[in-house]
Amino acid sequence: MNLRRRWRSVAAAVAIAFLVVVAAGYFLVDNTRAAGASIIGAVVLLASYLALGGRSTSQPAQAYGLLARSSAIAIAVGVAGFALAVALVALTRR
Repeated sequence: MNLRRRWRSVAAAVAIAFLVVVAAGYFLVDNTRAAGASIIGAVVLLASYLALGGRSTSQPAQAYGLLARSSAIAIAVGVAGFALAVALVALTRR
């Protein structure tokens, strides 16, 4: 897979995960368990997609770095999406 195609697929995965987190936080605001499960599922799936798509290496230190970077990106996407969902709920549901 060439680099441009990989970046497009990563951008699409991040956008889909962001939209899932926002939608789950906004539409499932009354059912916190379902919202939490959906948000955590989206973040975990994004982290695993990013980690599995990275370069494979036999050196454990580089593998741990790849896992840490992919997890940090997924958590940042989840937090940003959740913050937007909370803001939308605060602004629209009065």
